[in-house]
Amino acid sequence: MILVKDLGMLVANEKSGYKRRYGLYKCDCGEEFKTLAYSVKQGHTKSCGCLQKKVTTQRNRKHGKRNHRLYNVWNNMMTRCYNQNHKDYSYYGLRGIKVCKEWHNIENFINDMYPTFQNGLTLDRENNDGNYESNNCRWANIYIQNRNTRVLRSTNKSGYRGVSWSSNCKKWRARCHHHGKEITIGYFEDAKDAGKAYDKFIDDNNIGGAKNES
Repeated sequence: MILVKDLGMLVANEKSGYKRRYGLYKCDCGEEFKTLAYSVKQGHTKSCGCLQKKVTTQRNRKHGKRNHRLYNVWNNMMTRCYNQNHKDYSYYGLRGIKVCKEWHNIENFINDMYPTFQNGLTLDRENNDGNYESNNCRWANIYIQNRNTRVLRSTNKSGYRGVSWSSNCKKWRARCHHHGKEITIGYFEDAKDAGKAYDKFIDDNNIGGAKNES
């Protein structure tokens, strides 16, 4: 793999305000692709993605679990962490999030996680900065997932977690899902104050998850 052109400092994606140095590289397979210079320097990126596709194909042939109901969960987890072309790679692999060695074998992943699997739940890391491993993963509903993720939803206009505009009160509303119920924490003139109230509610009730000022 060789550097074709230094692309300079660019924004990682539309949700990020941080700029990082990118380069245009030519893969050993002949394809040209854009990726982070840091990722190449650290050895995280070694191809345009063709190596990952090859490894995935080999895994599929070896384990024969492609039709298992947890296959897509496992495959998405692996791809987010190791394929730099995945749309969410910057939130996982680039941050250093890895899949534990045991779970590179899908059979071990199924043995650990299938007994507690329920329809409608998704794979979630309790410590959002931790790796994918049995002692840090659980099946969670969409409310827990949203509370735990570092990434704000695209529909969030306030810029703060758990805060939305109330057209009825003409104020910012702070709210949180707790024990299966949606709880209104309060209404505020300023979105930042609503964000602080959300964080305090999380702390006071030992709910856990990502906060606005963590």
